[in-house]
Amino acid sequence: MLKYEEMDGELVNILREIEEIQREHPAAIYLPCFYRSGPPRIFIHPDRVRVLVRGEKVLHYEVRPYELEAWGYREVEEGRYWLAYEFTPGKRFQVELEGSLLEKRLGAEGLAEEVRALREHLGFYGVVPLLRWKKLEKDIRGTMTLRFKKLRPDAVLPSYAHQGDAGMDLCSVEDVVLQPGERVLLGTGLAMALPEGYAAFVQPRSGLASRHGISIVNTPGLIDCHYRGEVKIILINLGSEPFQVRKGDRIAQMVIQKVETAEIIEVETLEDTARGEGGFGSTGI
Repeated sequence: MLKYEEMDGELVNILREIEEIQREHPAAIYLPCFYRSGPPRIFIHPDRVRVLVRGEKVLHYEVRPYELEAWGYREVEEGRYWLAYEFTPGKRFQVELEGSLLEKRLGAEGLAEEVRALREHLGFYGVVPLLRWKKLEKDIRGTMTLRFKKLRPDAVLPSYAHQGDAGMDLCSVEDVVLQPGERVLLGTGLAMALPEGYAAFVQPRSGLASRHGISIVNTPGLIDCHYRGEVKIILINLGSEPFQVRKGDRIAQMVIQKVETAEIIEVETLEDTARGEGGFGSTGI
């Protein structure tokens, strides 16, 4: 049991919350002040703290950088992980994360010192229970898990027409007639949970485009990994005849891709290249 003498009040409250969570759950999740901009990554166990990062082994957000290896963290493994946590009683979330798992073993007074360091570097939003955690096995076929929720009973799950296809077909849950030049927002009746580090790109179906002039206004439509609303498609009729869309029709295709998150840095100069500042039309017609 920790001794709370000579600790400030907020630190004492955080530690007591952690102890309460650990009585019933394997770990407490530490949520920094920037939690709303990303999924949880800091897991406090009774004898250690684990942090999952992608790329650079530094937590650097609103407050000041927390260099993990300099503060005693050591890399355990790399992989893809699934976890479930409870944000408020009864409100549970599931998320898939990928990256390097680092760990710091705690001594007798280690928990208080580590929580103090986390708060000083990253700020504090809250602590919540970690309900379940598991490492996902790599699939030799190079596939990943994509979870869908039907928002309507007549929604059709996406599917690949042929083995090895890049795009999965998306189907409409609405009946509509598109007049020439008209655009319409069509629902699929589906919500999905992309793993972090992935994005979905919605594109026109080549057959509809070539035969009927049916395209997508914002092609390719981008879906980020944290979006949990209905997948919708903005179809447009670029042909010369009305086009009938019926429930269950395949109206678009969706490609899942792995994407990188860039760290934004302002600099005074950029290196020279052969092209330089040449823009539109600079290489000729």
